[in-house]
Amino acid sequence: MNDGASTSVPRGGWMLIGLTSINIIIQLIVAGIVKYSTQVAWTTLWVLALIYAVVLSLNVVRFVVWGVIHRRYPLGIAYASSALLFPCIVALSAYYGEPVTWRNIAGVVLVMIGVIALVREVD
Repeated sequence: MNDGASTSVPRGGWMLIGLTSINIIIQLIVAGIVKYSTQVAWTTLWVLALIYAVVLSLNVVRFVVWGVIHRRYPLGIAYASSALLFPCIVALSAYYGEPVTWRNIAGVVLVMIGVIALVREVD
């Protein structure tokens, strides 16, 4: 347990952040592929099937990473760390031209403060 004297993330916290980052990157790639595939008029069904096979494969990898996270960390910390996805989703929304308000930003900041507080407690 971190006694609060140090501002660095504990060693276990870095592993959690790394595994969660892998999980989030895969989720963002999948979200981008799905969003893109719905906006393009595909001429052949097999191309669309191939794209969704890639999405399925990426989700299998994400499932394995998620399993590693759950084996190593308590449930409350494992799921809370997945909240790191929220700022990434806001950024992806902005990339696609969707509106991002100050409330979105404030919510992301509050979530990130909570995640940092939890990660600091990881041994």
